[in-house]
Amino acid sequence: MKNARDWFLPLADDDGLRLFAFPHAGAGCAQLAPFARASSTLGISVWAANLPGRQARLDEPARREYTELIDDLADRISPNLDRPYALLGYCAGALLAFGLARALRARSAPLPERLVVASYEAPDIAVRPRRLAHLPTDLLWTYLQESGGAPVTLSGDRRLRAVAEPAVRADFAMLAAYRYQPDLPLPVPITVCHGLADDSPRGAFLGWRRHTTAPLDIRAVNGGHWLLDDACGELASEVAASLAGTVPGPGGAR
Repeated sequence: MKNARDWFLPLADDDGLRLFAFPHAGAGCAQLAPFARASSTLGISVWAANLPGRQARLDEPARREYTELIDDLADRISPNLDRPYALLGYCAGALLAFGLARALRARSAPLPERLVVASYEAPDIAVRPRRLAHLPTDLLWTYLQESGGAPVTLSGDRRLRAVAEPAVRADFAMLAAYRYQPDLPLPVPITVCHGLADDSPRGAFLGWRRHTTAPLDIRAVNGGHWLLDDACGELASEVAASLAGTVPGPGGAR
């Protein structure tokens, strides 16, 4: 039986392909619930990363050190790799999914069938928010609301902000300190989902081809950067299609 403090929690029936998913910076499991419901009808069982410092683990300090967090994630996911699985990273969660795949390779652990990243540029070129973690509270939440990273129901409620802010600041501090470490490409197919109206150039998403030995699968979704808000159902369909094997042939990215 799963405990609310476990590092990975199934958000729907666990009878499909396991997809271990990481939400965007500062978010918790609940952000992935609508996506999990949509995915469950498509044969995908979403397990959300349940990170310290939020929701059921609110009384634990949020992590600020990327390498230590990746090591803990690799330790905690291992008992759940008893059948085929995939990894998904949404927005900055892509760095965690990518780092976890690398860590599992280094441990000779079972590798994912596919790494799926959504709304995030290739890790060696991605622009990281270096000063957000140090902004005054009001400026921080104004930025998050205006950029779409926090709903008004959160950014406009000082009580809820006070609860969420430590994890938000910790995640942005970890992103600011992240330094890409060169390594061999992963022997894992990568699917990149991006919004047609995302401000990031398509070339930044195509950069993920440097990190896999397999052909890159690029999927454009009707929406902007925040695909879980703009096009949750379409994103679930594209992810499920990529996991079902409907990817381009040797010709490369589409």
